[in-house]
Amino acid sequence: MSNFAEKLQHVHRGPITTIGFRRSGEEEMPQMLVVAMLADTSAKAAKAVTGADAVIIDSQDLSPEGLKQLTSALGDVPTGILLDNTKPVEAAKALEAGSDFVVLDIKTPVEAVSKEGLGRILKIEPSLDIALARAINSLPLSIDGVLIASDDSVLTVERLLVCQRFADLLDKPLLVTMGASVPSNELSSLCEAGVKGIVVPAGLTAKALGELKKAVSCLPKPTKHKTKASPIIPRITPEPEAVVEEEDDDEE
Repeated sequence: MSNFAEKLQHVHRGPITTIGFRRSGEEEMPQMLVVAMLADTSAKAAKAVTGADAVIIDSQDLSPEGLKQLTSALGDVPTGILLDNTKPVEAAKALEAGSDFVVLDIKTPVEAVSKEGLGRILKIEPSLDIALARAINSLPLSIDGVLIASDDSVLTVERLLVCQRFADLLDKPLLVTMGASVPSNELSSLCEAGVKGIVVPAGLTAKALGELKKAVSCLPKPTKHKTKASPIIPRITPEPEAVVEEEDDDEE
């Protein structure tokens, strides 16, 4: 399993309850992960996002050698690439350079992302058919998380409803794209809706990223508990037996 996929699973499952006291120095698990997009592949830009939980590189012109250098500059931060479906050969070369995960969509050739041990985040549109969304759970190609992509950086009621719908349908960690600045109340709403990670746009400064990470770390645990729908079975009750009244014999 990739490093980012493992992080996602830990957040998705939640902390494991153990008997006894929590070990000293044990890191508190966040309610959500913060993933940064990276379009500028310079060392300076890479340094600004080293505080993120993961980085997605959005640069199709980056050579495998350049990707190796960028991955080295990011240190221990899991690095993924946003795949271009029109260039599966270039994508395969980039994967060989040591990417921890990839972001693909439903048009991506399976052959381009079949590498064993590679993390896979499936990017979907909010309008994806419900039947297709439900099929993600049993897809033969292992999917580690689902990203709802949107050009709208504002959290509307509609976007929140979309997040809630997919969180109820999927058994995978859910991520959403957001703007550079996300208020604490919106983070809390996303968390309550079942979102396990936010993807922020490229160009975010180290200071802004640090403030966002701090806001996420202060999120309370969700109060809602996800329950799966169960079939309603009609209750069949036996009809009461007819009472036969005995006729009294007339005394003569």
